[in-house]
Amino acid sequence: MTAEAATHPIHISCFMWGDLYTADDVNRLRAMFLRHLTAPHVFHCLTDQPDGLRDDIVVHPLPNYDFSDWDIGNARKLAVFSDDFLGLNGALLIQIDIDMVLIDNVDFLTERPEEDFLIVRGRNQSGNTRGHSALLRHRVGTMTHVWDDFVADPAAAVATCQHHRGAPGHVSDQRWLDRSIPEMAFFEEGRVVYFRQDCNAYAKHDNPEGVAAPPEGACVVSFAGKTKPQHVIDGSHLNCRHAPFIAEHWRE
Repeated sequence: MTAEAATHPIHISCFMWGDLYTADDVNRLRAMFLRHLTAPHVFHCLTDQPDGLRDDIVVHPLPNYDFSDWDIGNARKLAVFSDDFLGLNGALLIQIDIDMVLIDNVDFLTERPEEDFLIVRGRNQSGNTRGHSALLRHRVGTMTHVWDDFVADPAAAVATCQHHRGAPGHVSDQRWLDRSIPEMAFFEEGRVVYFRQDCNAYAKHDNPEGVAAPPEGACVVSFAGKTKPQHVIDGSHLNCRHAPFIAEHWRE
């Protein structure tokens, strides 16, 4: 644990809207941080559905911006780069997607405090983004241009950063980050792994024999794509193998 982490709590935020995730999913994520992060921390959830969230989660409304003419999708998470986000200017903030699974100590998230921005190295199939925005850390108030430029001209984001698998006009937050941040620093390799690529999860030719398991040294498993933790906790899903390790970690 760094000196800053010991004296100033690190903040964690997630976003929940729509019907893809529930309060139970957020509560699991919060509980995983309690088990695996030793540094003092505060857990925040930005949502329009606060019912059922744990009492130790600080709840905030979703950012109130009118993007009705555009399908911004996950790009609403870019609000973490707004000035004084959640009143936290100067604080280190971890932004994490709800479907990430913590399986070991994640104190590495507090290391290298001299870096104002850290992100997981991207490995998407299209190969057109450097960072994986399911997990990033930045110092609030230091990179406000990321959000300010997006809000000033969302049409430009739609035109230049459309998600390669989304509906027309669906903005990729990862592509916007790639465009907005010329030089990226990354978390240590091997700490955050991808379920399909790194956990023996992919069953070729739809043959789900065997089980998925994380590689040695992994601390966080990312479920990028259609297969999520709930799909493989009890059996196989699509072309992904059963992952018994999920039941051990993806819980309150």
